[in-house]
Amino acid sequence: MIRPAILFPLAALALAACSDRTGTDGSEGDFASRVGAGKAAAEAAPAQAATPGANAAAAGPPPAGANVFAVERLGDIGGLDLGPRAGGCTFSEGGTELLIAAGPADRALPGKAAVRIGGRLIALDAPPGGIETVRAGTSFRGEGFSVAVQPTGPAKATMTITDGKGATKRVAGDWVCA
Repeated sequence: MIRPAILFPLAALALAACSDRTGTDGSEGDFASRVGAGKAAAEAAPAQAATPGANAAAAGPPPAGANVFAVERLGDIGGLDLGPRAGGCTFSEGGTELLIAAGPADRALPGKAAVRIGGRLIALDAPPGGIETVRAGTSFRGEGFSVAVQPTGPAKATMTITDGKGATKRVAGDWVCA
């Protein structure tokens, strides 16, 4: 029989081991800095970080003159709202995160995603299907363009960007979902 005096210290050690996040604080801002800009970029752009909602994905088209095929590193996504979610995925090329997506548990609801184009986060919508559709690969629509992710193997995918005229650009990369 295991004595209660032994169980308490073992439980405390197990909890401490599970919560050890050396170098992170576990917050959404911490995650955002690890996914994107990090401390150096935050120091370089203090005005953006100080503006509430500056990192919220905007509905609508990319900024005037922006090239939809020039998807940029996500950077700081601390203010990004992808709605209710049961999980999410990121697409990255060469370690640079280019798209973040999430979906709710309810398959009747659509997923959401965001990319950065012309320095601005752009909101994208997926068809209904919830997180399972997002993980399996789907097409995300924005105003004037779409981004489709098609898994090609374990944690691998092709991201296809299509502009309003039907021209496309394909990028091979990593598709990691949680």
